[in-house]
Amino acid sequence: MKKSTTFICVGLLASAMSCQAKGDAKIHVSQVGYVPGHDKKAMVVPTDKVDSFYLHDAATSKICYRGKLSSPAYWKESGEKLQWADFSSFNEKGNYYVSVDGNKSYTFTISPNAYDDLTLWAHKTFYLWRCGIDCTEEFSTFHGQSYAHKAGHPDINVLVHSSAASQGRKAWSSIQSPGGWYDAGDYGKYTVNSAISLESMLMGAEAFPSFYKNFDMEIPESNNNTMDVLDEAMYNLKWMLTMIDTTDGCVAHKVTTKRFVSMCLPAETDAQRYMIGKSTGTNLSFAAIMAKASRLYKNNPDYPEFSEKALRYAKQAMEWADKNPDIVFHNPDSIGTGGYTVRLIDHHKLWASTEMFLATNDPKYLKAEDLDKIKYDVPTWQAAATFAIMSLAVANEKGMLSGEIKKKTEIHLEKLASTLYKRMEKSPGRLPLARLEWGSNGCMSNAGCILLLAYKQTGDAKYLKAAQDITSYILGRNATGYCFVTGFGEKSPMFIHDRRSTGDGIAVPVPGLLAGGPTLDAITDCDTYVYNYDHPKSEYPTRKFPARAYNDEICSYSTNEVAINWGAPFAMLLAGINESIKK
Repeated sequence: MKKSTTFICVGLLASAMSCQAKGDAKIHVSQVGYVPGHDKKAMVVPTDKVDSFYLHDAATSKICYRGKLSSPAYWKESGEKLQWADFSSFNEKGNYYVSVDGNKSYTFTISPNAYDDLTLWAHKTFYLWRCGIDCTEEFSTFHGQSYAHKAGHPDINVLVHSSAASQGRKAWSSIQSPGGWYDAGDYGKYTVNSAISLESMLMGAEAFPSFYKNFDMEIPESNNNTMDVLDEAMYNLKWMLTMIDTTDGCVAHKVTTKRFVSMCLPAETDAQRYMIGKSTGTNLSFAAIMAKASRLYKNNPDYPEFSEKALRYAKQAMEWADKNPDIVFHNPDSIGTGGYTVRLIDHHKLWASTEMFLATNDPKYLKAEDLDKIKYDVPTWQAAATFAIMSLAVANEKGMLSGEIKKKTEIHLEKLASTLYKRMEKSPGRLPLARLEWGSNGCMSNAGCILLLAYKQTGDAKYLKAAQDITSYILGRNATGYCFVTGFGEKSPMFIHDRRSTGDGIAVPVPGLLAGGPTLDAITDCDTYVYNYDHPKSEYPTRKFPARAYNDEICSYSTNEVAINWGAPFAMLLAGINESIKK
């Protein structure tokens, strides 16, 4: 791409002339901003043949940089021709916008602190996801607006559904399962998705300690001796321990109501909750995250008994899964909440075996050849095997690996990162994913995390730049023009599928939540969803092009819901980006 390296500042008259509207080009930027020394690009969808773009001071409209647009290229995922404006060489702090053919982008900042507030709230939103406690004003206020709410679901009278019953837990008996995070826009608590989310959060703490050691999440535990991110993770880990049946070592699948409740605040519903189901995948995901946690909390003075307990229960869950290797969870007939049906048991098996190996250093859990049995791609809660490679890569950086496992870890990580990078280079829209599936923004975040780990392993700056580019995509440099994080950017989701955000009566939703993102996987959701609010339904902007198939409506649970397994890798991505900035 040819680009100008000349910085110019011209008068207001020339600036105004350059901004006279001639077309209706769409100019998509990172609405939160860019960092000096990092890549800075805007995606342009022009209607007229143009070859230049301008960077303007937001306060004066003066032109401070002029450059050439890339040649147009058709992106099949959006059904549009795209050009790129690259102003990476411009590093002066300030607030700016980009213009093309008289059309203007949203305003953004260039600053080494561009992501500070965003990074805080991407993490802090997990506090607001806590079940069973009052989220107080002290820890829940965003730019003067309080998102405090009363505790809901103490979960001290959870009934054991027959699908989760055993000799130790009789069907329909009452047990306690307090704490944990709400899973998504609903109020369920799910073992599999909790484990996946915790994997990203704990991996971030281990991979980017220089960022996290001084990172204040402004949560109730901030004054103890533990990194705040580990304190927040512990709130959910403690709940997960309540899911294990200590008589047989089996872990239950979820705690939910029989059906999803209405769009209200947690304290406004008292529907009976149940502990439901058991499966092989559930126990393997539990074993994986408890083994990982046993390492990270070892000798922790704030949680002195947790490490030993976590490893003991991880071994029990692993043994149960070994004895019951092919049990797949399906919702019982009376239950209509989230399924999280793990069908790729081999993925969860490799992930659990890897974490058990790292926790115990026992070769019985993992052999080098095990790493060659699965084709790796961006991980999801269903296809979890890549978490094994990512976790091994972090351990390798800390000198924990040797021999063939070390060698294969390095090979598989770089091969996957190279695949993601090549997809971005080949894609006119710079997309690292094979397809935009449900929760595409979570997948984008995980792709960014893989690239950051590859950067740490190889030192190749192209992987860091690609991760930065993915961050910009999430923050507005995408075909929808949305910054996908609530409360940030000039155009961000306002009607997120989240019961707290709908029930609290506040116009702007709970901040820091990452919307699921564009996908064609379930675009009939707004045709069939029944809801009790006044905002009318609207059509999807497209039913053909996945990169633009995003609907900012409460009914669109397929594109506009929020979930912990999307928020956690996004938080990890921001931690890694921030660590690279502060170096």
